[in-house]
Amino acid sequence: MAAPQMIVRGARGGTIIVARLGYGDLLLESLRAICRAEKIRNGVILTGFGSLTDVSVTGVLGPAFPPRRFYNRRSPRGVEILAIAGVIADYHVHAHLVLCDKDRAFGGHLEPGCRILSLAEIVIMRLDGVKLARRLDPLTGQKLLQAVRAYPRRNGRADQEGSLLTVQKRLARRRR
Repeated sequence: MAAPQMIVRGARGGTIIVARLGYGDLLLESLRAICRAEKIRNGVILTGFGSLTDVSVTGVLGPAFPPRRFYNRRSPRGVEILAIAGVIADYHVHAHLVLCDKDRAFGGHLEPGCRILSLAEIVIMRLDGVKLARRLDPLTGQKLLQAVRAYPRRNGRADQEGSLLTVQKRLARRRR
């Protein structure tokens, strides 16, 4: 059975930070570092744009539920970031991108390895009054957003595993 909907109330917008990343910075890895440095344990990526020289985005293939097949678009060439949005839960950054080149627009789940070309300007707002985390859903193999009473103990390290490529591997092991 699919995971039920989750709605949590009481979140309040907190500090808003604006960041500019430069040539050679890694997008996801930099967002993770910014959230740690700025103490944004829970938050939202409100907007962002820029350009990338190295790209890695993933997404589902086909309408099957639970999803078991995913694409991974990787391309070492210049593309524009038209939009970025996401949720930060217990320092775990989950973001999606819309990208374009001269021929088409495409996008997906932000994966490690996306490298900034000229710049990326991103606005992040901390959320206060809620505790969010990602918990493994046994049906989909994905770590789904959850409201929690307390954060899990992890020796100070944030759980950053959220790649759809990892989900695909997890599901493939299950089928064996």
